[in-house]
Amino acid sequence: MNLIVCYALFFSLPKLILSFLQLNFIRQEKAKPPYILESSAFLKAADYASVREKIAIYNVSLDFLLMSFWILFGFSALDSALELSPLMKSVVFVLVFLVVGALVNLPFEAYQTLVIDKKFGFAKGGMKLFITDTLKSFALLLIVSGILIFVFSWIILEVRFWEVYVFLFGAVLLIGINFLYPLLIAPMFNKFTPLENPKLQDKITALLHRVGFQSKGVFVMDASRRDGRLNAYFAGLGRAKRVILFDTLLEKISSDSILAVLGHELGHFKHYDIYKMLGLVLGFFGVLLFVVANLPESLFVEANLERSAHALIVFLLLLSSPIGLYFMLLVNWRSCQNEFAADRFGAELTSAESLSNALLVLVKENNSFPLAHPLYMRFFYSHPPLMARLMALGCANLANQPQNIQKV
Repeated sequence: MNLIVCYALFFSLPKLILSFLQLNFIRQEKAKPPYILESSAFLKAADYASVREKIAIYNVSLDFLLMSFWILFGFSALDSALELSPLMKSVVFVLVFLVVGALVNLPFEAYQTLVIDKKFGFAKGGMKLFITDTLKSFALLLIVSGILIFVFSWIILEVRFWEVYVFLFGAVLLIGINFLYPLLIAPMFNKFTPLENPKLQDKITALLHRVGFQSKGVFVMDASRRDGRLNAYFAGLGRAKRVILFDTLLEKISSDSILAVLGHELGHFKHYDIYKMLGLVLGFFGVLLFVVANLPESLFVEANLERSAHALIVFLLLLSSPIGLYFMLLVNWRSCQNEFAADRFGAELTSAESLSNALLVLVKENNSFPLAHPLYMRFFYSHPPLMARLMALGCANLANQPQNIQKV
């Protein structure tokens, strides 16, 4: 019971408290005249944020019940049912644990995508696309996770100081994923076509050359096929980098604002932010491995497991949530500093007004609620609040002006 109580006290209960704080904060802000965004956009974003937070409350509650089930009954039953070699038992055991978790979470994802997102004008694809995406995700889960679990299990079973070698393998894997994601994984879910606007292409190329950014090209992603949100980003590392523009972005903001958004992203490139964040992620992974490698025997007994490869990997997964919750305080603080610096860089490269207008349109079109309870923000916001960014750019006067949609 100590394990369940600790999970509740240090993860489930804090997350529930933060969600209720945010819901109460949103209710209070809805009752005030909005000082950022137009009134209709502000209220719509508030309603969307409230619904998502309520779903999160149910999700956290069910997660706690599922975790309690595994510790009290599930682990011992599954362990007894699998009469396999230690290596294969580890692979099958952890895969079952992951698949059950994914299946339990599936109704929340379906409700979020097919009901809530559709109601607020985001979801475009319908049931058929959702099922296709879900099947692809499960296939990736089984194949990729199966390979990783096999490697991790072999290291744990065969190598002394396994945590060191798992860390090294994980570091190589993390870097490899950043290289391969735009080439292999992303195309499984979306189509990427070269930008067909020569004028905008020339402007983007000139902007990239100004800061010495080399890429494999500028691509448009068919985001509108499943979603109405706007975004632009750089994918990949080294010479595999690509500039990705959502087709929805091209439909909603001007070319000057697109250049400002890319200028912001170039700020992350110039400041090596992706490598800094990779360092933080690896730091978290290292801490997690150290904790799990030194867990007392009593925790394994309480979970009805012997200290084995599959037990260690399951504890890695279980403890990643509570440890990760508090580690995000550091990650989000660092990320917000990076965002302010990238905003300054983007404003200097283009203009503060163009970037501010782009941020306002992104928040409005993505139904992002621009305010948050201070404590909630520290745990869950990787970007500063919109008003803080506008003030830092010297454009607070634009906060509640109507945003004109300008197609490129």
